[in-house]
Amino acid sequence: MIGASDIGASELVAAQGAYTFMAGALITLVVGGAIVARKLGGGFSPWAWGGVAFVLSQAARLPVLTLISALFIGSAAPESGSATWTLSVVLASLTAGIFEEGSRALILSTAAKRVRSEGSGIAFGLGHAGIEALIFTLLPSIAAIALLSGVSDGSIYANLPAASSHALKTAVTFLSGQSVGVATLAVVERIFAALLHVTLTLFVLRAVQQGGGRQALAQRLVLPIALHTVANLSTVLLLPVVGVVGAEVLFATVTVGVVAYYRRTRIAVPEHVTGAPGEE
Repeated sequence: MIGASDIGASELVAAQGAYTFMAGALITLVVGGAIVARKLGGGFSPWAWGGVAFVLSQAARLPVLTLISALFIGSAAPESGSATWTLSVVLASLTAGIFEEGSRALILSTAAKRVRSEGSGIAFGLGHAGIEALIFTLLPSIAAIALLSGVSDGSIYANLPAASSHALKTAVTFLSGQSVGVATLAVVERIFAALLHVTLTLFVLRAVQQGGGRQALAQRLVLPIALHTVANLSTVLLLPVVGVVGAEVLFATVTVGVVAYYRRTRIAVPEHVTGAPGEE
């Protein structure tokens, strides 16, 4: 049995506090984002469609990424910094850009045709970012709190199969290393990720509004796909070199650059232009 004495009661309490702080901050961000989106979008619909776009993108992307990884990388986890690791990072970043921006364009061109103003576009982006934060950060944080609480009071060991003991010890050892500092970095990253998603949504919305058919839309999507890919790729590739804090600073810098580029290239698009794929 791996109890609090194996890890250290103080470490468990500190980790629980860090995850609780992170979960509370993320709930505030997600709920706050939804409230802002409701005001900007004239209701929850744009925010909800943004969330749908994210879920759709991952439902399509993950099987493709798994297949490609199995073919070119294999099942073993690559060593950080190796050629295989670099390839896996490139594939993950590129598929994120292609599928997430493609999903945004698909939803904005079909189900969310009423999302055409900049305000509703921001609401759509907040929905995308909010559901991403919910699935990839908030829910895991809540699960970590539950697991660490179970270790602290011993309830997690009730009817625990012996074969699961090693896996549990590994998980608890990893989770107990969480700190308020790291949790704060994770929250800050989510804020900049939301800003990036909002801005990329506005790029995609502009591409959809300009019309010209599917081919023209595909050509215009190259820019947001490239920006999305670069934001992910540069941050992860340089992580072993600059460390976690440096990587987060780099991600924030790239995000601010994307926002600045959008503002410089911002154009007024007639609201009657719908630009659904296939329309000329």
